[in-house]
Amino acid sequence: MLLRQMRFVNLCCLVALSILSAGCAGYQPMTPDQESREVQRRTDYVLRELRTEAATLREEMASTRIGAAKQKAELQELQRQLPLLLQESAELRKADTQLRRGRADQQQALDAKQTELTALRSERDQLRQTKLELQTQAVQLPPLQQALAEARAAEGTMQGRVKELEASVASLTSELEKLTGELEQVRKGLAGNRSKSTAKPGKPASAKGSPPPAKSEATSDRVPSPEAEPASRLISAPASQDRPSHHIVEPGDTLGTLAGQYGITVDELRTANKLQSDVIRVGQRLTIPAGGLPSLHFSP
Repeated sequence: MLLRQMRFVNLCCLVALSILSAGCAGYQPMTPDQESREVQRRTDYVLRELRTEAATLREEMASTRIGAAKQKAELQELQRQLPLLLQESAELRKADTQLRRGRADQQQALDAKQTELTALRSERDQLRQTKLELQTQAVQLPPLQQALAEARAAEGTMQGRVKELEASVASLTSELEKLTGELEQVRKGLAGNRSKSTAKPGKPASAKGSPPPAKSEATSDRVPSPEAEPASRLISAPASQDRPSHHIVEPGDTLGTLAGQYGITVDELRTANKLQSDVIRVGQRLTIPAGGLPSLHFSP
């Protein structure tokens, strides 16, 4: 378009120059043939320029038509593609919405994972603390095992002593029964002697106020044998004892010592308190079961 305007300006300039040259030519005398030839020449020149301009305009119009046809074809193609573009745009919007939702879900899951991670870290710290405590207890375990072994050894010793005491009690009981039988025989002998002395015939009446006859040597000299002398000191073995039904564990107490103290076995003490092992704690309240060996009381 700019080229066409420039050419039009050039053509106008040529026309103006032709008019000026025609006006200046009045100062020189020219023949009519010269004037006609000059006019013809200028007219031909102007026609050539006009024809050139027209050809140029035709070419530009053809180019413009071709460009318009191309633009029209492109416009039609765009019109055909517009629904597809709109559909793609809707799909992109939908995909964008889904992506945002997925991002929100991922953020929520990330927050949950972070919370879970925090809880796991806290649990890890607790496990570490528990591990340290267990290590400390493991360091203290050998003395406890040694104390447990000593307690079991003491329990075995106490059980041996209990068996010895049971054997001694059985022996003393048999001796006591033997002495009781001998005492009954002595009483029966004394009763028989008294009945004989009161039923003797020919005795004067003044003998009633006299002192009773002396004991015979058989009765007066009857004393227990030296073998039964230790059993004569045994007074009684009470069936029930005044002992507490509970015991508070003190430092140094073990199941073996407590069983020996209250005359029961370790198994009975463990069963009465539902203990899974022989380990007891200071301040623990233990139930003392009824039964066991009675305490033996001897006369001085």
